[in-house]
Order: sequence, then structure tokens, then C-alpha cells
Amino acid sequence: MENLDLQNITQNILLLLRHVGIKDMEFAAILEISEKQFRLIKEGKASFNIKQINLACDFFVQSIKSLNAAKIKIEDDYRRKLALKHKHKNQYYVLLNKRPSLRHAIEFGLLSHEKFVKEGMATNEVQFFFMNKGWKFTSSSISTALIRNNTLVTVIDTKVVDGKKVNIYGPNNIPFSK
Repeated sequence: MENLDLQNITQNILLLLRHVGIKDMEFAAILEISEKQFRLIKEGKASFNIKQINLACDFFVQSIKSLNAAKIKIEDDYRRKLALKHKHKNQYYVLLNKRPSLRHAIEFGLLSHEKFVKEGMATNEVQFFFMNKGWKFTSSSISTALIRNNTLVTVIDTKVVDGKKVNIYGPNNIPFSK
């Protein structure tokens, strides 16, 4: 095998972790390292060792060769697909089936939803979409998250629902025509 490029491996592991959306402390436990050690790795002040790389390969169902590549390919809906692959590994399956953060749900769920991208959605529609994925969030927390994540989501319109004016949200990077 070619030489290991620890910088590529680290970048790819962190990218996969972002797409999976579990907490740093949960991933550190998988790698059998402290949160502090993981933070040092994220900051570029330490590196993964071969045991940690192998544990990451097992969790992400990736080969060392793919982690060593300059650019790694990540499937759509990676978290769900990974959970299905780990359905018999309870340690991983439980983590992947927990409700993700709202930021992760927006970035890797909502932003790939066709209706959200093409037409936009009100908070109650977003809440229903998340519930269909098994993620229960309150409408107020969704509304707050949509506003706070303005690099991903923007208000594209308003409409009146049950006598109340509600915001219609859509992706921030796509122009909408009214």
C-alpha cells in the first residue's frame, strides 16, 4: 500500500463525521480516545494513530485506501445508510439512530428535500418532514434553528395559515421566483 497521508485521512474522517452528525465525544469514545485528544486532532496539534484509523474505518465502513485519498466520495443520506449497515452493531446503531442536531437535520436532511428546494416550506411542514425521518423537534426549536442557520436557509416568502402570517423557508443559495 502507498504511504499514509495523515492529513488526508484526518480531513476525510472529520468530513465523514460531519456527514454522520454524531457528537465529538461520542466519536472519541468509538476511537477509544479522550475528548481532549480528539480536540487536539481536530485542531491539527495531534494525529490519529493506526488503531484509531482502523476504528474509524470500521465505523464509517470505509477502507484505509479511501480515507487516504485526496477526496472521499460520500453517499447521499449517509447517516441513514450507515445506520442500516450497522444494524447488528448495537454500539454504532444506537448512535446513528438518535435524533441528530437541528443543524445536521437541516444541512443533511432538509436541504436535500425536493419540496423545500423547489417551493420552500413553512415550519410546520419542516416539522412533519423531520417526524417522518423519526426526528421529533418542537416547532419553536425548528423556527429558531431555521433563523439561526441563515447561511443554509432563508425566508423566501410569507403566507397566511389559519389567520396567521407564517414564514416560508428555502435554501439560502437558490434564487426563487414568486
